[in-house]
This record gives sequence, structure tokens and C-alpha cells, in this order.
Amino acid sequence: GGTAGCVVANRLSASPDTKVLVIEAGEAKAHRSLLVQIPVGLLKIFKSKQDWDYSTAPSQALKGREVYLCRGKMLGGSSCANVMLYNRGAAQDYDDWAKICGDETWNADNMLPYFKVHEDNLSKENSGEGQWHGAGGPISVSDVPYQNPMSAAFLEAAQQAGEVANTDFNDWSKPQAGFGRFQVSQKRGRRVQAASTYLDPVRGRSNLDVVTGALASRLEFSDATGGEPRATALIYTDADGVERRAKLSTNGEALLTLGAVGSPQLLMLSGIGPEEHLKERGVEVVKHVPGVGANLQDHPAVLVSFNSEGKAAAKGKSHSSQVKLAGSTKLNPVALAKWLIRGVGPLTSPGCDHGGFIFSSPEARAASPLPDIQYRFLASKTISPDGMSTIAEKFVGQKEAHPDGFTLQTICARPHSRGQLRLQSNDPRDKPVMEGVYLEDERDVQSLVNGIKRAREILAQESLSPYRSEEEFPGAGAVSDADLADYCRSTVHSANALVGTCKMGAAGDAQAVVDSDLRVRGVAGVRVCDSSIMPKLPGGQTASSTIAIAEKAADILESGLTVSSMGSPSSSAPAPVAS
Repeated sequence: GGTAGCVVANRLSASPDTKVLVIEAGEAKAHRSLLVQIPVGLLKIFKSKQDWDYSTAPSQALKGREVYLCRGKMLGGSSCANVMLYNRGAAQDYDDWAKICGDETWNADNMLPYFKVHEDNLSKENSGEGQWHGAGGPISVSDVPYQNPMSAAFLEAAQQAGEVANTDFNDWSKPQAGFGRFQVSQKRGRRVQAASTYLDPVRGRSNLDVVTGALASRLEFSDATGGEPRATALIYTDADGVERRAKLSTNGEALLTLGAVGSPQLLMLSGIGPEEHLKERGVEVVKHVPGVGANLQDHPAVLVSFNSEGKAAAKGKSHSSQVKLAGSTKLNPVALAKWLIRGVGPLTSPGCDHGGFIFSSPEARAASPLPDIQYRFLASKTISPDGMSTIAEKFVGQKEAHPDGFTLQTICARPHSRGQLRLQSNDPRDKPVMEGVYLEDERDVQSLVNGIKRAREILAQESLSPYRSEEEFPGAGAVSDADLADYCRSTVHSANALVGTCKMGAAGDAQAVVDSDLRVRGVAGVRVCDSSIMPKLPGGQTASSTIAIAEKAADILESGLTVSSMGSPSSSAPAPVAS
């Protein structure tokens, strides 16, 4: 029932001869709550019961630290728990996918229609149908109906520092580098996510069942005698703790859309993965597929943050100062009224909807035609340098007034580090172990170090002087590359874009888990249709890419769909096509 699952369930259940069962671990109505609808409500979703609340294993590369990872635990998945930025990445990101998997249907030209079909672009500068944008799709894309004066000053500072403007980061006819406002998945100031746009409108279909509060445990397979093992059922535990068995129709398929954490975990719990690891965890091996759980990627991020002490022009101007009622943990009632009545004001901003992309050094420009750094500007001073890892308790839960200031988040947009995910045990309730995700490759460290240096140059410009006082993070004492590298390792956090753990690849790729039709290697009746199939992390946010993958997956399935292959109304049970 994650982001991709909502898309696939909508598309496949449009055929009355196809029976669809969606399995979701989260609560039935969580995606409809005000915390999801109000963009700034994301801060209260962190580490709540709507968050899987994962962490990486302690890492030597991070000086023994763990990294907190937010993943949405509700219908719609992480489309309900992200910052809503609609950045697809660059065209070459998808051309690279096509080369890796050996299938040109995954290149930029062929993927663009899958972005456009789901998009309803309402941006004032880029609205309506056009070469790069879609109109009338389920996912509304717009400008944030609020601009903090510090954010406007930041864009001016970028130009003062010699950077170019970019009014549309999703226009593939021009370079990605430049600075501007990021478009967001919103409509009239409210979050737009996959459950409300793709799944809820079709819940009345008689051939679509949605089970919530259910934890997928494993897939069952037929005997492999004479061919590949075929998936025959999904075992799950329902909301009452009772184990259930959903039987697939004859030649039916299980479509995994649990995301980059859940999909490889379910495959391994089902006996599909690295053979020795499965044996160590007491899982009976169905098929040795060594790439399951490998290739784990995310965007590592660090912060440069200034306070505004002694700056009269900054008093009360920070986004954080406008969101909360002074001396309280409650939302500012004036801001809430603006949001409720007109869909405008500070509650509509995820806080990081201004920014840009750069090459962090001449070496980075020579190494790739694509920028290695993304910046996201926040018109708020950070309390600690570890991003969203501690924001729930240090901002949301504190009554004290939040000091004014601003922050520039520096993100390694196309990281080289590759981690892995492994089972903690053979119990599906135990969170998997994620290792080696961040800064294992020194090129990522150097990109962030250079990115911090350039961030300081931009933030030192005249337009920000009315708001700029002291640098708190990394702090004026961190000057050398060694100082800044140490800061990165001590504070790096997730920019919330986990992908890659069920890699799509060509036939000769030993680490590939699925082929270009998203079929899991070595077994029949199982596909993965979510962000985990991305062979390489795009230089943007991944929600739009995940939806595009799901739209393409539905086309792939529909092209070979027959009543017998996906189940008929007389089948004993629906095929669990999304988990």
C-alpha cells in the first residue's frame, strides 16, 4: 500500500477481470489526517506511529553514529511523509538507467510520458500541458503559496555570488544547475499524495480489496520441479494478530511495492536473496539472488546554519517563528486560519522549497555533466546539525521560542557510496539492518566539503546581511578540509531518498534482482514495482520517479494481461498485487 502500490492498484483494478488485493501495515485513515494534509505537519510525523522509524547500523565512516530514516507507515507510504519536492532529476539519470538495464524503454525520452501522465502542473510559470509537463493527472504540482523574505533574499544571494537562475528544474531542455523555487506536490496548499489521488477514488471497485493493519510475512512458492519456483500465496498477519494466507489466482502475480526497505526484506523472508545470509538467519532458501538488499543508496546531507542575533529585520521572520504559537507546542492560530480558509501562508511550506544545484568543484564538473550538489534553503535556524534526526524533540516538542536564523542544507545529489540491507532475524516484525549507506566513498565526502565552502560564499552575500549574524554550524572554527570532513562524518543525515535494493539490471549483471520488465530473477509470479528497482539514484527527489516507475509497471503488466493470468471473478482469492 505504499506510493507505488496505490498507483498499480488503481491501474490494474480498472479492468473488471483483474482482482487486486492491497496489503498495508499502517492504519486505514492515517493518510487523511491533518498532519498529512498540512505540509508543515510532517514535523509531527517523524518518529510517530505513522513512521517506520528506521535507523542505519552504527558506522565507522560516521564515527560510530546511526542515521535516522523516516519511511511513511500508511496508505500512500512515503508520499505522505516527504517534503513534497517535485524534482525528477536530469534526463541523463534515466538514460543511465537504460544503459544499466540494457533496455531503451527506460531512457529519458521513454520515461517522460510516465511523468507527464501522472502530473497536473499548476505552477504559474510552468502550468498546463507542454513538452516537459502534464495537465490533468492525479498528482498536482504547484508553487508553494508562501515565500519567506529570507528565502527570497537567498535566491538574490545566489545570483550575487554568480549563480544562474533556474525557473524550472524539470525542464530537460536546459542544464539542471541553477537556483530557484522548487515545485511541490500540493494543491491549494495541501499535500497531494498517492493514497488520496490514486487509491481512494477507486476504493468502491468490486474487484479491489484493501486490508490495513496487516504485516506481510512471506511469499509461498510452488515446487521448482521442472522449472522456476512460482509464487502461490502471500502470508500476512492481520490487525488482530491472526495469520492469514492470500492465495494467488492461477498464474497470478505478487507485486512488491514496499519500498527500498520493505521489498528486499520481504524477498529475503521469502527465501529469495543471498544464500549464505538466508541460512544464517534461519530462512529456507528458495532462490539464491545475491543482489537482494545490495546497492542501497540515499542522499547524504549536512547543514550550514546562521543565527540572527541582534538583527532587528530578522526578528520573528523565520519560518519556524511563524509556524508555532509563542511559548507553546501548538500551531500558530493565525497561520492555521490562513491555511484552512485560503490554503496559503507558512503552514503550506515544507521549509526547504528554495534551492539549487551546482558543481562543487572543477573536478566534479570534469567528472560528470550533472551537478553533484543540491542545496535546500530553510528560512529557519537549525537547533542541531543532524537535520531531521532530532527535530521532533528539539523543535516540535519544545515550548521555548525558536531563535531566528537560516540554514542551507547541502546534499550530495549523486552519491557514489553503496550500502546494503540485511535481515536482523527471520521475524518480519524485526527491523532490517542497513549498513554502509553514507560516506563510505571519499568522493561523497569531498563533494560535501566543497559544497559547504560554496554554501558559505553564497550565504555571505549582501542580500542576506539583514538576517545574518553568527555561523553556528559548522562554526567559524571549521576551516580546513579536514575540519569540514570531520563535521560531515559527525553530522551527516538522510535527505530521505532510499532506493536501489532490488536493482534492475541486464542479464549479465550479477547484482541485478529484477529484469527490465521488473520480474524477480529465478522465480515466477513476483515483480518489484517501486523505488528499490532504481539502479542509480537520480539527482532529485524520488517520489515522482517512483510514481513514474509504477505507471510504467502497470503498462508492462497490462500489455500481457489476460483474465487467466491475473485471476477472474470466480477465483478463490484475489492476487496480492501490492504489499
